[in-house]
Amino acid sequence: MSEQKLEVFNVLNSLDRGYEVEDILKEGQFGTFPSAQDCIDYLVKEGYLACEGGAITAEEISKKYTVADLKGLLKEKGLKVSGKKQELVDRILPVLNEGASAGNYELTDKAQEFIKENDWIDLYMFALAAFRFEDYETYVEGSSASKIETALNFCDEVLSRTLVNNQFLIFLDGLTAKAHVYAYDNDYGSFLDYDLQRYILGLNPISLDAQSYAIYNVIDEANIINLRNVLEKLDMGSLKKRFDRIWNLCKIKNTTVPKKTCYKILQRAIDGADIEELNFDLKEKYFNKKFGI
Repeated sequence: MSEQKLEVFNVLNSLDRGYEVEDILKEGQFGTFPSAQDCIDYLVKEGYLACEGGAITAEEISKKYTVADLKGLLKEKGLKVSGKKQELVDRILPVLNEGASAGNYELTDKAQEFIKENDWIDLYMFALAAFRFEDYETYVEGSSASKIETALNFCDEVLSRTLVNNQFLIFLDGLTAKAHVYAYDNDYGSFLDYDLQRYILGLNPISLDAQSYAIYNVIDEANIINLRNVLEKLDMGSLKKRFDRIWNLCKIKNTTVPKKTCYKILQRAIDGADIEELNFDLKEKYFNKKFGI
């Protein structure tokens, strides 16, 4: 049910923000539904969507038609007529709504309440999607803190746990997630600090086994894009001073790439250098020998 809850929220939240149903369905992932239309049928049946252009909810059908009426409608369409009334309603629902225009669907009060009660999912999608939805849902249910504080606390627990368990790649995901939680809260100074920390430790891994190294990118392209976007759009002061401060906070015990080199490569990456080539050069010069490749 958790995965379906996530899918339902994404569709309803997108509609609430003004997107058209057709565009949402083209972009969406509907893992728990056989098709996009099945998703819409479900939302109509459950009373989340209504449409003036002919769409009708399952509740309205149940009130409007008797069992005999429903069987008659189903027989006309060549559909199965056996089953309890709710089964008949569910079977006839998509047929009665065939003429409804997808663009005319509107959110019901039930949908608005669902969005309000689950607004934490929006933050999950923005910042925490690297982690299992079910795990975060459980964490939210057990938290009495605000939406932002809950997300930050979750990230801190991920960072602590992965350090203890030497799960360095997940640790980097935790840094990225925490940076994005701050960005969601419009705290771009903290966002930049954690994204810089992710960059610096990416070049100076705390721990990295051979299996992880086989799929490891020293510089993460998304990390560089995030840094570039913030630096280009906002006045964040001296990047060098901020870099020096974050380097000191990282407390690197075993340097892989020297500090001056890290900063020079950061500048090159932000200025548009080829990330794949930078990764290749870094592995050749600093990583392959150290990690036994």
